[in-house]
Amino acid sequence: MKIQEIDGENWHGILEIQGEAYQEIGLEDLEVLKSKLAASPNTCFVSLSDQGTVLGYLLAHPWNGSTPPKLFEPLPDITASEYLYLHDMAVNSQSKGQGIGRAMFEELVGVALKTGIQEIRLVAVQGSGSFWSFLGFREIPGATVCSSYGENAVLMEKVLTA
Repeated sequence: MKIQEIDGENWHGILEIQGEAYQEIGLEDLEVLKSKLAASPNTCFVSLSDQGTVLGYLLAHPWNGSTPPKLFEPLPDITASEYLYLHDMAVNSQSKGQGIGRAMFEELVGVALKTGIQEIRLVAVQGSGSFWSFLGFREIPGATVCSSYGENAVLMEKVLTA
């Protein structure tokens, strides 16, 4: 397994994994996903098998303010950033439990620390809050999350330390 920045050949695999992972909240168009990569290519990754198959992906980008970006819409131009927003991380069903998600997240933390970013936020969807808590995220009390994230979605943050 190797982790690398996303290239044009990876999108088919990313879309397949998204289709498996997000049955409850729906799928984002390729244009929307590519807007995350365009905003921050160094914080968007794929995990590939030795044969080049996409096993998982992670999309993160700079963001600011207390409201997370809306789903299903391309990112607006981002002129200032307070933190990284982890938009999406998913692993194909055959590869779950092999540490792929954790490895991609650790890669993101490494990039964040090298660039001076001290915080990562995300919206935990489809009951994934306990996974993110295991990785050190805490719920932001009283935070408002757009209904497009689905029922019981929770805004969470992790403050990074070197």
